[in-house]
Amino acid sequence: MRKILYFLFFLLSLHAASAETKRFYVTRLGTAEGLASNQVLTVLKDKHNYLWIGSSNGLQRFDGRKFMTYQIDTPEGRQPTQSVSEILVDRKEKMWLRVGDQYGSYIPEKQEFTIYPFEKKEDRFQGESLWMDSKGNLFVILNNNKLLWIDQEKGIITDQNLPIQLPDGWRPRSIFEDRKGRYWISSIEGISVYDPQNGAIYTHESNPLGLEVLKKPDLTYVFNVFEDSEGIFWINYWAPDERLLSYDALTKVWKNHKSELSPQNTNYQEAFGSLELPHAEIWRYGIQTLASFDRRSKTFTPLIQSDIRFDKISKLIWDDAGGIWMATDAGLYFLHFDTPSIYFQERNTQNGNFEYQAVEEVIHRGDTSVWVGSWGKGIGIIKPLRGELETDWMYRGAPTASEARQVWDIHHDKKRNLVWGALQKGLLQVIELDSKKVHFLYPEVFEGSTIRTIAEDAKGNLWFGTQGGSIIKYEGAGIDKAGFRRYRKFQGRIPKVLISNDQHLWVTTTNEGVYELDLQDGKILRHLDNSILNSNNNERLMQVNDSIFLIGFELLNKYNIRSGQNEVFSYSDGMLSNTIFGMEMDSEGLVWIYTPNGLTRFDVQNNTFYSFGKNHFFSNIPSDGRSGTRFANGELAFVSNNGIIIFDPMQFARNLPPPIPSITSIELFGLYIGDSSLPEMRKEFSSNENSLSFDFNILNFSKQDRFTYYYRLIGAEPDWIKANGNFQAVYSLLPPGDYQFEVRSANEAGIFSDSVVYQFEIKPSLVQTWWFKALLGLIFIGIVYLIYRMHVNRILAVVKLRSRLARDLHDDMGSTLSTINILSSMAKTKIGTDPAKSSEYISKISENSQRMMEAMDDIVWSIKPQNDTMEKLIARMREFANEALESKDILFNMEIDEKVLGMKLSMDARRDLFLIFKEGINNAAKYSKASRLFISFALERSLFILKIKDYGVGFNLNDLDDGNGLENMKKRAANLNGSLTINSKPGEGTELILRINL
Repeated sequence: MRKILYFLFFLLSLHAASAETKRFYVTRLGTAEGLASNQVLTVLKDKHNYLWIGSSNGLQRFDGRKFMTYQIDTPEGRQPTQSVSEILVDRKEKMWLRVGDQYGSYIPEKQEFTIYPFEKKEDRFQGESLWMDSKGNLFVILNNNKLLWIDQEKGIITDQNLPIQLPDGWRPRSIFEDRKGRYWISSIEGISVYDPQNGAIYTHESNPLGLEVLKKPDLTYVFNVFEDSEGIFWINYWAPDERLLSYDALTKVWKNHKSELSPQNTNYQEAFGSLELPHAEIWRYGIQTLASFDRRSKTFTPLIQSDIRFDKISKLIWDDAGGIWMATDAGLYFLHFDTPSIYFQERNTQNGNFEYQAVEEVIHRGDTSVWVGSWGKGIGIIKPLRGELETDWMYRGAPTASEARQVWDIHHDKKRNLVWGALQKGLLQVIELDSKKVHFLYPEVFEGSTIRTIAEDAKGNLWFGTQGGSIIKYEGAGIDKAGFRRYRKFQGRIPKVLISNDQHLWVTTTNEGVYELDLQDGKILRHLDNSILNSNNNERLMQVNDSIFLIGFELLNKYNIRSGQNEVFSYSDGMLSNTIFGMEMDSEGLVWIYTPNGLTRFDVQNNTFYSFGKNHFFSNIPSDGRSGTRFANGELAFVSNNGIIIFDPMQFARNLPPPIPSITSIELFGLYIGDSSLPEMRKEFSSNENSLSFDFNILNFSKQDRFTYYYRLIGAEPDWIKANGNFQAVYSLLPPGDYQFEVRSANEAGIFSDSVVYQFEIKPSLVQTWWFKALLGLIFIGIVYLIYRMHVNRILAVVKLRSRLARDLHDDMGSTLSTINILSSMAKTKIGTDPAKSSEYISKISENSQRMMEAMDDIVWSIKPQNDTMEKLIARMREFANEALESKDILFNMEIDEKVLGMKLSMDARRDLFLIFKEGINNAAKYSKASRLFISFALERSLFILKIKDYGVGFNLNDLDDGNGLENMKKRAANLNGSLTINSKPGEGTELILRINL
């Protein structure tokens, strides 16, 4: 295992310093982060690397980013939330829980809990635990009482057919299974060993194998026995107080470690739990207890750290991600074993803030020290890992004015062996390293303006930038007040001056952008304003190589002096924050950027950012940084308001192989339906189940936020999308179709992992199926065709009507008019020679004219829309019958079935019906010689019946001559899909019956 590296937090007062050595960077998770309760009772890491947490408020699963809460329901229905104090997974991947005071198996994806009841009532008031052996047998240990097991075939918890045998009357506390498959049972009566191969039980009194641990006679009230990987036995027992013994089989030495675990107070303590790490380190834990065992010194070292607070640790487990999970009564902790070597000193602010503005490495006569300048408390000197040096000598004879301790920049002048301090109000503090003489100068050329920045060129000349916008050059041999001269004046403050590799002077301003100047004559070689950069206000400047400069304060500009191209980077491109406190480059050309949200590492070649997320120490550094520097040994240093951080950037590996992410949750309308750990996942959804969200992550708590994630949904968006900070993809109102959701991770070099894939289908609804759409198309075509046919039929009906009118007019009117024309000609020729004949012709003309008028009236009546009802038709029939029969003194009676009035007949049918009726009435009036007539209209189901019966002379049907009238009546009856029947006998009258099938 990598050695545990130490980083130091110094809490310093004005005159003294104190320190706390922290072995681990600690992440604490509580209710604020989504934990159901800070009373965590147990934890378990499954084969998929999910962390399962049992607490006083139920069961949760943690993927390293968020907690998912599970309901625990029985087949009988929903159960109230209860505490979950035990979680185990057997060899068949079945999960077992202790929920409240019940035990059972649990299926997480169904949230279904199957209870295994106790076979009989048991005394359980002294506590209990669930334990599983290597064979997958599950045991319930009733403390100080008896041993039971879960008989899965019978579905009960019982003491019958126990796989482990205890001495009669022994009361167990815990069980340990050694590498030979033997069971070591800790009991109130002592330690017993059960060998399942021969069924033998060994105790202190029966020890034929000569087991050394059993030879110790005074071991009673034993709570647990444990043999570690190096053969050392650990025994926790009470006699009458708690003891923790170790027995080394090689040296045959017993040792009591209880005093090593005791806290530095009088609180109650109990060490009931143990954990052996992969590198064989032993940890003990319990109530007010957390300690690790050093095998070299053979002693325990309590872990006391201010950010680890608890009263009771219920469970410790090792995580292959490189740390320990702790279930405590104060939340869930993760102790990072992969802690980097970082020096961090934070000043005590009891007497006010230090406001560190500058940091500088000073190497004098082989001795290295770190100088920090604060805005208010002057210059301090730190020897990392040793402490702060006394600096009062720097201020003997210093001006009493406040500016003497208001430092903006520090520069180590190696040519003159001086340290220059840039101070407020044009004051310079110059320190001679050899003699330790200190000089305070107010050069007139600064005109009392605050000195913000210092740089040195290859010739040893110093360059100063001021708050008032002046560039001052110093060419003196030592400390020479006459060596200062004004070089150039700009508008606005000058936060940074830089001498480039080609010995040009670069100047940042807060008003005019960035200038490149010639060192000799001050000529402006280049001016970068907001037409090139994102802003004219720039405070940070760094040269990366001969062509690339990084410039910025709000946003980062990458300017190429060869191409003249500028690229702007922001939070959306991977930076932790748009605000830049400081930039420093390591020996590999990577730029470390200090932001309010922590440190990020920028690869200038690939334009990629690598950020140290919430699970890394750098996520907790102060959010008020100022500036930084690079030391001769390659270490980087950054200062904040009241602290300094120093680290070796080479200890942070680059381009870690990107692991394949996991889909940690799939939600449908916000409800969990599965994840990529399940062997069977739902793959089909209905058309209205079309809003899905996907959570994804790398299930390695230490490294999961050190990679970039990309996702896409084939079928909706073919391009890869860079994930935002919450590692989630949301899709709403997806149309029916086949989809494939993919997620992959990438390291800072842009190397991608393989993708995790989830395929699913959204089924179309009935109206979205192809055959339904085809049917709609056919229906539409049918409707169009129907409309077309109706239109054609309407045209044909008009044509038919016009043809019929033309035919009627030709047949009736034409023939009648022809007859009238002939008769009028004949009357005209006879009017002088034969007046009687002429009068006869005129009478016939009058008769024909009358008949033509009646025919015309019938035609006009039939085509009027308002006469389309049967009621109108029958009314006209009644009117015609009344006119025709009244002149013959024939009385008639008309009987009408009410159902007839609701009949619907076409115009042609009504006309044919009326003409049949009219012909029948005319015949009765002309030939029947009747005094009365009966007319009826009836509707029997779909049969319409018209009857006209006279009570006249009648006739013999054999003598009936089928004239034009009768023939026309039969044709019209056939047109009506009906039949015409005439019944008559001499002396009995005549009956005409028309039957029409509707």
